[in-house]
Amino acid sequence: MKRILVVLMALALLAVLIPPAALADEAVTLLVWEAEGDTGDLEFVRQAAAKYSEMHPNITFEFNSVAHTDAVQKLELDGPAMVGADLFAAPHDKLGQMVVGELALPNPYVDDLAADFLAPAVNAVTYNGVSYGYPLAIETYALFYNKDLISEPPTTWEEILAYCDEYNDPAADKFGIVWEVNAPYYNYLFLSAYGADLFGPEGLDKAAHNVNTPEAIQGMTYFASLREALLPVDGDDLNGDFCTALFRDSRTAAMYITGPWNISNFANAGMNFGITTLPALPDRDTPPTSFSGVRAMFVSAFSLHPEEAQEFARFLTSKEMLELRYEITGNIPPRNDIVIENEYSAGILAQAAYAKPMPSIPAMDGYWTTMGAAFRNIWNGAEIEAELNAAAEFIEAIP
Repeated sequence: MKRILVVLMALALLAVLIPPAALADEAVTLLVWEAEGDTGDLEFVRQAAAKYSEMHPNITFEFNSVAHTDAVQKLELDGPAMVGADLFAAPHDKLGQMVVGELALPNPYVDDLAADFLAPAVNAVTYNGVSYGYPLAIETYALFYNKDLISEPPTTWEEILAYCDEYNDPAADKFGIVWEVNAPYYNYLFLSAYGADLFGPEGLDKAAHNVNTPEAIQGMTYFASLREALLPVDGDDLNGDFCTALFRDSRTAAMYITGPWNISNFANAGMNFGITTLPALPDRDTPPTSFSGVRAMFVSAFSLHPEEAQEFARFLTSKEMLELRYEITGNIPPRNDIVIENEYSAGILAQAAYAKPMPSIPAMDGYWTTMGAAFRNIWNGAEIEAELNAAAEFIEAIP
């Protein structure tokens, strides 16, 4: 908080000492971190920056490709060394870590947030009553399916098992369904399926991690059974590139659990695909709980140009720019004045009704760190309760 106060005081002093015209004409270069790849996230920022520079010729931009999940950890090192970004994209669940580390500045445009953005997006970038960040997209994962292979998507895992029994040919990399079985993000649907609510209903209770409760063990027991039944592949091989190649390129995977960041990827490949809710687990009547998340742009507390960075972040999340971002990435805009009508978004939004916002408390970092190994080991045959107890012990040890 002290660092933020110092920055705000410095801005106030500059406003007094330097005439507004001088500030407006000052040449400023802003460094932006965003992920580069075929999902279009960095391409959107580049196009938006070009438009912004046309209106503000004194503002120029540099870009570094940094995965949004890595940006906060990178800023912890690069920020104090004054070589970090002015703006960086990150998932909302890293917000607690940012606040504790004093890495991001508060968003001064809280009235804009309240008026223009969906409530879940506003809540996602708010921590202890203070708003941080500028929401870019709201997302969850769902069941993508190849319509050339499946006319009516399954609504239960029992139906998926029946389909795979007829369809699978592992020797030819032909599988009814694929997903990243090591990923704590996707596999929360199994952990939570029978009532294990991560960090409690509000996602703020570190003591209520619930990763080794009987409900969690039940969900993970079912998860482990799926390897032999429908996807006999080592966990390390079932990474995103492999799964995407099977679904998009060879088209030997009929279904894929993934998210809206892949919509444009598959559409541009000419795929005939649909999106629907996740299938219900045994003894459950509704889709399992997925994680929902908000990707946002944050302004670094170490920025030498915080005012300019805030203004550009505000521009990035304007109605016009988020419509552009949707055209490029296919991600659902979090503004309430943008209406997107297509079958893909409808499928994502249908699953979002069953989603839990990813907790943003610092202990969430322990979930990401330890549960990836737990999911991998359980998939590969490790003892379930021992793995979950080890994960629980790790999370509980986080200050």
